[in-house]
Amino acid sequence: LESQKAIFYLIISAIELSAGVVANGFIVGLNCIGWAKSRALSSYEKIITSLALSRFFLQLLLSSDNFLSKIYAGFYGMIQALVSYVLIWIFINQASLCFASCLSVFYCVKIANQSLFSWLGPLKLRNAKLVPWLLLCSMLYCLVTTVSYNFFRYFNWMILSHNSTDTLRNLTKSHIKESLIQYAFLIRSLGSIFPLILFVASSILLIISLWRHIRKMKLNSDFIPSFRNPSTEACMHALESMVSFFILYNIYYVATTCSIGNMSDFSDEWKIMVSTAVSAAYPSVHSIILIIGNPKLKLASARILHLPVAASMMSKVWTSPCLSCERKDTLWSAHRT
Repeated sequence: LESQKAIFYLIISAIELSAGVVANGFIVGLNCIGWAKSRALSSYEKIITSLALSRFFLQLLLSSDNFLSKIYAGFYGMIQALVSYVLIWIFINQASLCFASCLSVFYCVKIANQSLFSWLGPLKLRNAKLVPWLLLCSMLYCLVTTVSYNFFRYFNWMILSHNSTDTLRNLTKSHIKESLIQYAFLIRSLGSIFPLILFVASSILLIISLWRHIRKMKLNSDFIPSFRNPSTEACMHALESMVSFFILYNIYYVATTCSIGNMSDFSDEWKIMVSTAVSAAYPSVHSIILIIGNPKLKLASARILHLPVAASMMSKVWTSPCLSCERKDTLWSAHRT
C-alpha cells in the first residue's frame, strides 16, 4: 500500500513538473523572443516574464523535493542540504509571491473603474515607469527576507556554540532540523505578510470594480433591449480570471504554510505529501490560465500545437475591440500595455 501511494505521488509530481516547466518556459521563451526582435517589452510582459521565470524555478524546486523525499529518503537527514534547500526555497517562493502581487496590482491599477477608485488615476499615468522599479523592489525584498533567515539561523548557531560543549553534544540532528524549519516558518510567514496584503487588497478592489461594471452593463441591456455590449463577455472572462487567481494564490499560501508547519513533525508524512502536492500545482495551473487568457500567448500556443482553425478563431475573437465599454481598460487590453 505504501509503495502504491509513493508511485501515485510521483506520477502527480511528474505531471505537475511537466505542466509547470512547459507553461512557464513557454511564457518566458515567447517574451524573450519578442524582446530580441523589438528590444522592448510592455509592462504586462515584464511582469509575467518575471513571474513565469520565478515559477519555473519554483516548480523545479518543489518537484525535485517531492521526488527526493520518496526516492532518497535520507535527503532531510543531510543538514547542509536542508539548509541550502530552505535558503533557495525562501528566495524563490518570496519572488513568486511578490511578482504575483505585482501582477494583481498592475491589473487593479490598469482596469479598476476610476469612478469607483479615483485615487488610482495618477498611478495609471505612471504605470510604465513604475513597473521596473516595482519588480526591482520585489527582488530586493526577497533578498532581504532570505538574508534575514540566514542571519537568524547563524545567530542561533553562534549562541549554541558559545554554550557548553555538552549542549552541542546533546544537540541531535532532529533538534537542528526542527530549529531550521521553525526559522523558515517564521521568516516566511513574516516576509509574506506584505505581498499577501497587497495581493488581497488589489484583487478585491478589482473584483468589486469588474462586478459592478458587469452589473451596470446588464442593467443597461435589460432596460434597453436593443443594447448589446460586446465587452460583457470580456469582462466576465476578466472576473473569472481574477477570481481563479485569487483562489489559487490563497490555496498555495495556505498549502505552503501547512507543509512547513508539518515538516517539523517528519512522522506526519501524509499531511506533508498532500501539502506539497497542492503547492506544486499552483505554479503550473495559474500559468496555464495566463496563457489561455492572453491573446498573444494563446495564439502562439495554438500555432505551436498545429491548430490553424483554432488559431484563426482566436484571432477573430480577441482582436475585436470593446467599443461599447465605458472604459477600454479591460483585462485583455491590459495585456497589450
